Amino acid sequence: MPVEVREEFAIGDTIVSLRHAGATHVGAVRASNEDSFLSAPPYWIVADGMGGHAHGDLASRAAIEVFASAVPTGPASARVVLDAVRRANDAVVALRDGSMSGTTLTGVAIVDIDGAGPHWMTFNVGDSRTYSWDGRRLEQQSIDHSAVQELVAAGLLSPEDAAVHPQRNIVTRALGAETEVEPDVWLVPVRARQTFLLCSDGLTKELGDDEIARIIVFHDQQVAREPDGPSLAERLVGAAVAAGGRDNVTVVVVESEVPEDAGPLDETVDRDPRLLEDTMPRA
Repeated sequence: MPVEVREEFAIGDTIVSLRHAGATHVGAVRASNEDSFLSAPPYWIVADGMGGHAHGDLASRAAIEVFASAVPTGPASARVVLDAVRRANDAVVALRDGSMSGTTLTGVAIVDIDGAGPHWMTFNVGDSRTYSWDGRRLEQQSIDHSAVQELVAAGLLSPEDAAVHPQRNIVTRALGAETEVEPDVWLVPVRARQTFLLCSDGLTKELGDDEIARIIVFHDQQVAREPDGPSLAERLVGAAVAAGGRDNVTVVVVESEVPEDAGPLDETVDRDPRLLEDTMPRA
């Protein structure tokens, strides 16, 4: 059974309280689970082996193992994270045996940016997603690398129609598809309280953003009554399976809290953006 972990993580002289957990399920239709995940500070990652490709489960596992094999004892650097993404792509490419192996990848890492302090770094390749939750609003941090998202961005398709489009499963970027990989990257300053939710598309195929937000609110209410109950990751996976479970479902949730007297962390949002230019989202 997945276990929610509570631990403290040092960022310089500041101690961040973390609560994190991951959960995965084969779903109600598929015969095998091609999803993999990692929940080990400073990395939280979900990988979804590409359906229809050979060795999808091996591809997602290979990508995760690259990160798991070199987990820093403290914050990573942005360049270390980007290098791990590239090495994960190399590991998936190496699985080729005359057919394609591929996986999506979405993740969040605590990184130390020289001159700008600690940040959350979110990164993705494919259509697995990273969301942020501020206690009231669920916001998608990542951008899907998919055929339908390109149509939405061009104004040719509405988000509602994209959710049921026959080509909604076609991804335009994935680990293992090419020898070079282009992840999208965002940097978010570490602040007092933050929650990130990572998921494979098995969650978002069954639950819309409003329903995900409703479950988060329900979970927060239940925690006060049942502190040793299911983790938020487990609740979301269970809800997706109950809603149909047409695909493998994986969710990783990390919640952080910084002491109130750690005010300087919030000031990182106002630092010179040129310090971050190497890790900004790619077009």
